Amino acid sequence: MRTNDFHFELGPDSNGPMQLRIARSVALAIRQGRLRPGDAMPSIRMLADQLGVHRNTVALAFQELEAEGWVEGRRGSGTYVAQHIPDLTPLVWGPLSDQETTSSDRPGFDLPTPGSLLTPGIAAEFDLDQAARPDVRLAPVDDMAKAYQRALRLHGSELLESGEPKGNPLLREGLALMLARRRGFVVDPEQILITRGSRPALSLLAFALFPKGGAVVVETPGNPGVSSALLQLRGIELSTVPVDGEGLQTEALASLAETNTFRLLHLTPYPQNPTGVALSAARRTHLMELAETHRFAILEEDSDSEWHFDGPRIVPLAAADRGGHVIYLGSLSRILAPGMRLGFLVGPRNLVDRLARIHQKMEWQGDRVLEWSMGDLFRDGVIDRHILRARRIYQERRDLMATYLQEILGDVLEVAKPSAGLSFWARGRSGFDFDGWLLRARSLGVRMQPGSYFSLDGASLAATRLGFGSLDQSEMEMVFERLRKTL
Repeated sequence: MRTNDFHFELGPDSNGPMQLRIARSVALAIRQGRLRPGDAMPSIRMLADQLGVHRNTVALAFQELEAEGWVEGRRGSGTYVAQHIPDLTPLVWGPLSDQETTSSDRPGFDLPTPGSLLTPGIAAEFDLDQAARPDVRLAPVDDMAKAYQRALRLHGSELLESGEPKGNPLLREGLALMLARRRGFVVDPEQILITRGSRPALSLLAFALFPKGGAVVVETPGNPGVSSALLQLRGIELSTVPVDGEGLQTEALASLAETNTFRLLHLTPYPQNPTGVALSAARRTHLMELAETHRFAILEEDSDSEWHFDGPRIVPLAAADRGGHVIYLGSLSRILAPGMRLGFLVGPRNLVDRLARIHQKMEWQGDRVLEWSMGDLFRDGVIDRHILRARRIYQERRDLMATYLQEILGDVLEVAKPSAGLSFWARGRSGFDFDGWLLRARSLGVRMQPGSYFSLDGASLAATRLGFGSLDQSEMEMVFERLRKTL
């Protein structure tokens, strides 16, 4: 499509013939990326009218650009930006300077603290840490697309306006019903707040609880995404409490509470992220006693309990909370697809109302069309059917990985089959060069995070997370064929 609505102006250089000034300015627009390789050039008439010059002058400028290799003419079609534009070499009408072609990569003002740059991740054909996420290929895409279109068709004029601070009522009703039926947790839809994912929910909660900063306790090993998100918030200080085979060590938490004041504990009681263990009954009781005694809030993140495979289902801490200490954080992204970015908070009505006011003032409301369509899918039973189908597939993948781990890596790794979640927690056996093994695997295209990635207290840890959620049978066979070579 020809670019006939293109803002164009001559550069400040007034020397030289007009056609060369025009050519130089067009080349600058190409170099800046405003016109990209393959784009149709603005018409000669449009540029002539915009610049107030004769069309022949613009035609001469195009001839100059074509001679230099910036554009190419196509018979009967027009003029296009060349697929391979010239390097910044001196032209007959003068070189393009760096100042003309690049913008500053540093702000012209002071930042409060040094910030780290966004860097691309290390490429690997198979990333077993990322494989702990749901498989997007299992998502009910056709049903989701129809529901989204239905939302726009039936309620477009309403849903495209600013919405409810707590999120779509239909979706909140669907979530309340899911929590009651599948997780034994009875709540009123007015106690639910929809967010754009679990990390924005964490930031929102911090805004409400820590207007002037404060201390937060997290598990170790734990989810590095949680600690990273909290550390982005000004004034937040982190403390860690270790996890063992029974979950969070509540005795260590009690000792910390005697000497330190903190207002929030973040934990994943079941399955614990990343170890997969369940917080024992005795520690659950002790934890609730500590929360009542020291008056701190518990943020219970429950992202993967829907993928429960064996034994009795463990109800959330929030289901047995009578003192209003537990705030429950769930994620639809962990049920359907990571890129969907839908989370929800459940808590005491007074707190949720306060969070909703902040949500509204900060204009953090989510995609109202997406929320309505997800509520529609809950009401029609699509989400329930997806969970049942996906759970069977994930259980098959878990059992397959358990077999491979035992047969191929059983002599070097200690691994317990998880009863819930989409990953295994693997520890290196005594005497095994665990870090060297990770490097050998990476050289073969299989990436795993070192234990230090999950050790939020900085301790060395010969362990890693092996995800199976997004690996089908053929992919898993390829992964373990390569891991066999690492030995």
